[in-house]
Amino acid sequence: MALSSRFGGVLLGAMFTLAGCGPPYVGSGNVATPKMQQSAAMRSGPTRPGRLSVLGFWAHSQALPLSVLAANSQAVSILSPFWYSLDAQGVLHAKVDQGLLQVARQKHMKIAPLVNDGTGTQAFLASPATRMRAVQEIDRMISSMRFQGVNIDFEPPHTRAKRELTAFFVQLRDALPKTDSITLDVVPYSGGAYDYPSLAPEVNAFALMSYDQHSPGTTPGPVAALNWVERVETRLRREVPSSKIYLGIALYGYAWTADSLNAATVPHAAIPAAVKAHAVWNARYQEMTSVVGAQTFWWENRRSIAQKIALAHRDHLAGVALWDVGYADKAVYRLLLRQIGPAA
Repeated sequence: MALSSRFGGVLLGAMFTLAGCGPPYVGSGNVATPKMQQSAAMRSGPTRPGRLSVLGFWAHSQALPLSVLAANSQAVSILSPFWYSLDAQGVLHAKVDQGLLQVARQKHMKIAPLVNDGTGTQAFLASPATRMRAVQEIDRMISSMRFQGVNIDFEPPHTRAKRELTAFFVQLRDALPKTDSITLDVVPYSGGAYDYPSLAPEVNAFALMSYDQHSPGTTPGPVAALNWVERVETRLRREVPSSKIYLGIALYGYAWTADSLNAATVPHAAIPAAVKAHAVWNARYQEMTSVVGAQTFWWENRRSIAQKIALAHRDHLAGVALWDVGYADKAVYRLLLRQIGPAA
């Protein structure tokens, strides 16, 4: 779920290509766990407002076994696995991970699966007939699978489909019971593709993809510098209520090859030991970085993750959206439970 990168693992042609975490990850080993030293302005504590909700994305690849999620299921309020994709005719195609579904059912986790645009063009939005077919297929999917809602990830957005995108969400909201939640993933810089005043009444929440500031295709740099995240979050709060915003948090980093824009995803739970040994906290961007041989690494660690959770508390947001919880280790789950608490 990135601005420019692509997640590996293509299914049904390009249908299940999902932006967000770059190429397949590299490295192994346990994540670095530096002592958190948050500034007073960003520190959460007993005075934090309300409990945040945790939207946990899950793609087709993870760094740790399902047993880790099972043991820490209380840290995730809503699980949003990438299982569905729409084609140009508005037909829904599925690839449900039965193992993950079984764990989620056993742990009584709320599920709102991610549905993406398999065409990359939002072609199904152009026709009222294909829009309605997409709405009907999503409705049937939620009902038949007994899910609690849906996460819609139609990115990158296209300004030419602005009216049609709004029409789709009006139709989807009308079709679904009130108890079914609708979350729309939005990129920080959309070029005006979202009609927020019209969309806000139709969706329960907006998941701000406040990560991939630097990613495959850019020069090396922070995945989500704290000052950058604050700016894009403030911008969205001018458009929609704070209570409808999930702040996106990356549970990964990138490794760039020297003299190249190519970068590979490195999950939080798989930072190589050699990288951790050379790690430096960048005070300007509030993120970890390391140079090992011909590779430059930037990644989110517990300290930077904690700062972003504190930001969501500070600004009274609905919660945080983690891409993705399959990249989390036990330390991240402990951090969530400590700063947010168990899922309701």
